[in-house]
Amino acid sequence: MEAATTGVARRVVVVEDEPLTQSLVTSVLAAAGFVARGVDSADLAIAALRDFDPDALVVDLDLGDGPGGAEVLAYAERATPWVALVVLTNAASPVVVGVDRSRIPSRAAYLHKRSLRDAGTLLETIEEVLADHPPRRDDATTEDLLSGLSKDQLEVLRLVASGLSNAEIGARRGTSPHGVEQIVQRLINRLGVVRGGGANPRVQLARIYFRHGPSPT
Repeated sequence: MEAATTGVARRVVVVEDEPLTQSLVTSVLAAAGFVARGVDSADLAIAALRDFDPDALVVDLDLGDGPGGAEVLAYAERATPWVALVVLTNAASPVVVGVDRSRIPSRAAYLHKRSLRDAGTLLETIEEVLADHPPRRDDATTEDLLSGLSKDQLEVLRLVASGLSNAEIGARRGTSPHGVEQIVQRLINRLGVVRGGGANPRVQLARIYFRHGPSPT
């Protein structure tokens, strides 16, 4: 899919701290006729919004240490409200990376990085927000995330949120630490927890539980 012909190449700022992903996204955009600038921090993103004069912003929520994508979105909403917004992230829900869903502008598209397997999905999403069409939203509510968990998974999630180790959880449940680890890994996959980001996966699991479940005991 190529960018719509307007006579002037449209500009996109890509905010992504993973070099390979940033390179992939900017390459896809360039091949489709966009002019793309990749940056890896919130500060550089805000600078690019000021001096690059983009038509669209593609931003990850988790940018490692320091301000994240939510801060970039807040600035864009305030200072450049004409810029189309696309969140591109591994997080199944903003809450996974400690961002309240209310901080994602209603006009922003929310796209999971697995969609990058098909470049057309990213390009179509950008075109939709540029045209002010209803945005694609792949983000799930916390309730949606937890509704599909088994009783055992919910119990392990509660104990992880309590700060217990796998060995301590296993002792309490009468199972091996290895068995607990398997459940924790399934929770990480099921809940879209981001690996290699600014927060430990167990911390992210605890955030999800605290936002939805009762206080751990």
